[in-house]
Amino acid sequence: MMPRRLAILGSLVAATIIIATPAVADELGDYLEEADQATYSGRRVVRTTWDGLERMGFVDVEQLAGMAMVSVGQSYMMVGDGKIHALGSPNAALSYVHDSPAPVDHDYRVAMGDTTTHLGRSAAVMEISESGVLRMRMLVDTDTSAPLETEVFDGEGNLFRYSTMVEFSPSAPAMDDYEDEGEYQMMVPLDEALVPAVAGRYGMIDVYGGPADGQQAFYGDGLFTFSLFAIDGRTDLDEVAANGRIWTVSGFDYVRVVAPAEVWVLWNAPGSTYALVGDLPPDHLEEVLIDLPRPGQPNWFSRVWARLFG
Repeated sequence: MMPRRLAILGSLVAATIIIATPAVADELGDYLEEADQATYSGRRVVRTTWDGLERMGFVDVEQLAGMAMVSVGQSYMMVGDGKIHALGSPNAALSYVHDSPAPVDHDYRVAMGDTTTHLGRSAAVMEISESGVLRMRMLVDTDTSAPLETEVFDGEGNLFRYSTMVEFSPSAPAMDDYEDEGEYQMMVPLDEALVPAVAGRYGMIDVYGGPADGQQAFYGDGLFTFSLFAIDGRTDLDEVAANGRIWTVSGFDYVRVVAPAEVWVLWNAPGSTYALVGDLPPDHLEEVLIDLPRPGQPNWFSRVWARLFG
C-alpha cells in the first residue's frame, strides 16, 4: 500500500502515485490502519491500459510502522508521518501539516470471497462494487493486510489497472538502517481554495500552497484519490503533449499522459495552468473534469461549429 500523498517531484508539479485500497464506510478505517502499520517489502508490477495505450512499470517498496521507502527506477522516496522525501534531493522534502482521511462514498460496497494463495501466501479475495457494478477486485495478504494484487475496472467493466506483487516478504530490513536527517519544507494548509470543493463524486480533503505561488488540493472518495495543482499563468504543454495524447471531454481538449500507476491530465485555462494526477478510472475522471475550470478554448471542431451555426 502507498499513502495518498506519495509524490514524485518533477519540473512542473509533484505527482501523486496511488495504489488504491478497499473501501466501505464501516470497514475502510480499520483496513487502512492495519495496512498502514504493516511491515513488508517486495516488488510490484503495475500496468494501466486505456484506449489502446499500455504502460507498465515496477515499483519496489519497503514498509515499516507507517513509513514506506519506495523506488521507481532510479528514484527513491521515503513517505510517512505526513512527510515526503525524495532521497538524495534536499529540495524535494515536504512535510504536510494535516493528513486528513478521505470520506467514503456510500455507493461502495465490499464483499469478501474465498481464501486463496498468492506467492505461496494466504490471501483473502475482496470485491468492491459501485452501485452494483464491480469496480475493484483485490487479494489482501491474510497476515499483513498488504494488497498483493489489485484489479481496477472502468465503468464498462474493462480492466483499467492491474497491480500485483511479484516478490513479497513480511519484513523490511533496509528500513532499519535509514536515518532521516533532511530539512523539510513545511506545507501549510490554506484557508481559501482556487479550485472547487467538490468535483464529480470527489470532495476536497486538504489544500496547500503549491509551486509557483499555486495551490495543491487533494481529493478523494475513500477508494480513489487525485491531486489537483493550480499554477498562475500559462504553461507551454507542447513537450508534455509529445509524451501523451490529446483527450477531448465535452468539447474541450486536454493533454493526457498515461503512466503505469497514475494518469496525468494537464490544460491551460484563462490565467492558470492545471495538472491533475491520480488513480481514478476514466469515467470518474471525465465527471471530475466537467466540474473543474475548463481549457481556455474548446477544440477545433467545436470552434468551427460555433462559428458556422452559432
